[in-house]
Amino acid sequence: MNPFTTPDKLFISRRPQDMRAGIQRLASVVTTDFGMDPTDGALYCFVSRDCNKMKLLRFETNGWCMYYVRLAEGGFRWRHGKDGEVSLQIERRQLIWLLDGIDFEQPSAPEPVAAHAVI
Repeated sequence: MNPFTTPDKLFISRRPQDMRAGIQRLASVVTTDFGMDPTDGALYCFVSRDCNKMKLLRFETNGWCMYYVRLAEGGFRWRHGKDGEVSLQIERRQLIWLLDGIDFEQPSAPEPVAAHAVI
């Protein structure tokens, strides 16, 4: 399973999550906070308080898949939501931008970086 190409829906939590949480705890966050069914095939993303770790949770046909992403340097360009925001539906390209350290809320794709000389 490739989490970036297969799900039709992607949701990201606007609240910081404890990265010690496992599958069952994150699935319960989807149920209680998002008001959704965690087994519906959507990809659910959770970002840590310091914005340098992320967990992605998805239920496949035969069980759960959880991905853990930890950045070696810097952090995700992510701002946790204000008090009433619980989740946000995003597109695949926005998730890829976020994982690449790019602000995912920009209106269009960033310009490609091209080197004109080899040093």
